[in-house]
Amino acid sequence: MPFDGITVYSVTEELKERLTGGRIDKVYQPENDQIVLNIRSLGRMYHLLLSASAGSARCQLTEKKIETPLQPPAFCMLLRKHLTGGKILEISQVHFDRIMEIVVEAMDELGDLKKKSLILEVMGKHSNLVLVDENRRILDAIRHVSITMSSVRQIGPGLTYVLPAHNHKYNPMEWMLQISTQTGKEKAESLDKAFETSSDAGAQGVLVKALYTVFSGFSPLASREILFRAGIEDKEIWQDLTPERRCALVEAMTGFLQQLKHGDMAPVMYLKEDGSILDFSLFPYDSLRGIDSRSYPDLMSLLDDYFAGAHQTDVLKQKAQDLRHLLTTNLDRVRRKLALQEKQMEDTRDREEYRINGDLITANVYQLKQGMTSCDLPDYYQESMPLRHIHLDVNLTPAQNAQKYYSRYNKMKRTEEALRIQIAEGREEEAYLLSVVSALNLSDCEQDLMDIRQELSANGYLKKAQKGKKNLARSKPLEFVTSEGVQGLVGKNNIQNDQLTFRSARDRDEWFHVKNIPGSHVILRVQGLEMGRDYTEQSFLEAAAQAARHSSGREGSNVPVDHTRVMYVKKPAGSKPGFVRYTHEQTIFVPADEIGKIQ
Repeated sequence: MPFDGITVYSVTEELKERLTGGRIDKVYQPENDQIVLNIRSLGRMYHLLLSASAGSARCQLTEKKIETPLQPPAFCMLLRKHLTGGKILEISQVHFDRIMEIVVEAMDELGDLKKKSLILEVMGKHSNLVLVDENRRILDAIRHVSITMSSVRQIGPGLTYVLPAHNHKYNPMEWMLQISTQTGKEKAESLDKAFETSSDAGAQGVLVKALYTVFSGFSPLASREILFRAGIEDKEIWQDLTPERRCALVEAMTGFLQQLKHGDMAPVMYLKEDGSILDFSLFPYDSLRGIDSRSYPDLMSLLDDYFAGAHQTDVLKQKAQDLRHLLTTNLDRVRRKLALQEKQMEDTRDREEYRINGDLITANVYQLKQGMTSCDLPDYYQESMPLRHIHLDVNLTPAQNAQKYYSRYNKMKRTEEALRIQIAEGREEEAYLLSVVSALNLSDCEQDLMDIRQELSANGYLKKAQKGKKNLARSKPLEFVTSEGVQGLVGKNNIQNDQLTFRSARDRDEWFHVKNIPGSHVILRVQGLEMGRDYTEQSFLEAAAQAARHSSGREGSNVPVDHTRVMYVKKPAGSKPGFVRYTHEQTIFVPADEIGKIQ
């Protein structure tokens, strides 16, 4: 489910219990749209993550290691100034909406205790994190909103903070409290009134939309669950329901809200058939029964896994957009240049005709006179010596015409020699860029992207590498163990490929790489092991499958993979990262089902 009002309610209740009365020890800003507060409460340290990211806005306690910048941004410094050492007085949800407010009491520059509020708005691409003083004056926000961006609501230092409009939606918890003393019929009438007063999708709209349009904090997933519990189809209309079914809907809705209010939680992660994340809920949903799921002891651990799994790939894709664009642009440039060079090369194929014309004119120079436009001379390069028609320049002597043909021939010969070198360099550059694209597809952490940036910078594709921007964990090669217990390593980028092959691997380890396709270097640690006793060809096949899986040919069948001892792999002087030459190789053809076994 998205981070809707229901999730915010549950998170708020848990944070109230754990963090109220706690003190803010440190403030970090790991991303442009994320803040982490280290809060000491109840004898332990909590890490509160507040994210205003468009794709993963949320508030949660996290146990994940956070990679932080070496130089904190301005917003982070401001929060440190106003909140460090502050005591958390209150944590609340606004109108059961996706808005959470954290009230902190801290000393100002004069030593006086002042209240500040940190307000998180979980609003998709409009998500924001705003710091306001006790008079609701905005001190700063993680994302400024100018009048050119929105004429309705601006966010910026010095402005008065105004809550986003909730379109007069009902607070479901307040509504449930109001009808708690009513009869079943009166409750149904109360719900009828709520639908009738909605200008969007009320009594005339399909119920699944009516519920999340009329009531604040509901998502389509929660609406479907309530309807499922009531035995009502998503697309049914309120006005078409019988009194009995209306009462059933009210009972299902109040039961759902009571379960939420009483904290009857058993967080569940729902999975797709391929094992990837589908969705999550605070407690098992009847409407999702039968779908593969994973239970969690508490909501915060579920949120850690959900946002690390479901959104990590998206976050890395966003961070890699400029790299992908750079590589695509350079690949297009190289390929256009190669196409032009190959056309020019094709134009030089007939250069021998010019040399032959020069030779024939030279052999018959005394039979020709200046002023002739053409001549027919016997072609002694052919056995039957047919007459060859040759065009002449009337302004040149026969000898000068021969020299002109020789000049054209020599120019085309020099052009071909230059083009041959340029085309080889172009193809090498194309292969290199494709290898970086392959490495980009294998990246699974920010340090991998940083390695690629530094590599591209060192090779002149980026003006400046963003080195040292963050205190990132060192990127490591992928590890695997064959079914026979032999250890192996897979490089995720060209820098790792070089380190694996020429630093980590030993001479008699086995080296694998897909044949003539960009991909990872794979090392199988077999030095000191005996073939037939400690391992067999099966380990070679599994290592070759790793090389095929981590290459541009991963979707193929019977992918050819070369392997040889590391001692036979050499790096040519001056070559780009990841480029090697090797000898004594053998080729394994890896079937698709063997590649498919690798997760």
